[in-house]
Amino acid sequence: MVTGVILAGGKSRRMGQNKAFLRLGSDTLIGHVIKGMKSIADELLLITNKPDEYAHLDIEMHHDIIQNVGTLGGIHSGLKNASHQTVICVGCDSPFLNPNLLNYLVSVLGNYDAVMPTTKKVSDTQKTLQTLCTVYSKQCIPIIEEMLQQSELRVHALQEHANVLSIHPEKWKLYDPDGLSFFNINTPEDYIHAQSIYEHLLNSTRK
Repeated sequence: MVTGVILAGGKSRRMGQNKAFLRLGSDTLIGHVIKGMKSIADELLLITNKPDEYAHLDIEMHHDIIQNVGTLGGIHSGLKNASHQTVICVGCDSPFLNPNLLNYLVSVLGNYDAVMPTTKKVSDTQKTLQTLCTVYSKQCIPIIEEMLQQSELRVHALQEHANVLSIHPEKWKLYDPDGLSFFNINTPEDYIHAQSIYEHLLNSTRK
C-alpha cells in the first residue's frame, strides 16, 4: 500500500502566479499530477498552507506541521499524515510523471529509508538527486525531525543521515527514457517548454 503526497507549498515567485493551476492541454498542471499519482497510490494527500485555493480538488489536505522550513517540512508533514509506510512525494508542477517509473521506485524500497533517482551516472563525481520524485519510508520521520532541529533544511542532505538507495540513469531510463518525470515548471520558459513536450506526446499517441 502506497500513499502519494503532492507538495503545493511553493511561492511561484518566478512564475508570477500559482503555477499549479496553469493550463496544459485540457487540464491544469496539478490535475496532470493528480492523474499520474492516482494510478499508483492507494491514498492521496495534498500538503499546502493555502487549503482554500485547492478545496475544489476534493483531496485530503494537510498543512506543514513545522512552518517555514521549505520542502523538507512538506515532506515531513506528508510522512506524518500518511496512512501507509511507503510514501511517494512529488511536486504540484511535474505534469509528466511516469507511473512505470514510480512503481519501480516503490518496488525497490525494501528496507531502505528512501529511494532517490539521480540524474548523474555512477561514474560522475557529482549527482543531482530528484528529491521530489522520491519514495520515502515513514522510517525517515525521526531522521527528518532531527535534521530540522539542527536547521538542516536541504532535502538532499537526507542521504547523509539516512539509508538512501540512489537510482542512477542506467536503471531509471528503462522506465522513463527521457526522464520526463523529473521535469518541473518554475519559470515562464519552463512552461513554454512543457507545452512543447505535451504537444509532442499528444501527437505521438495519435500516430
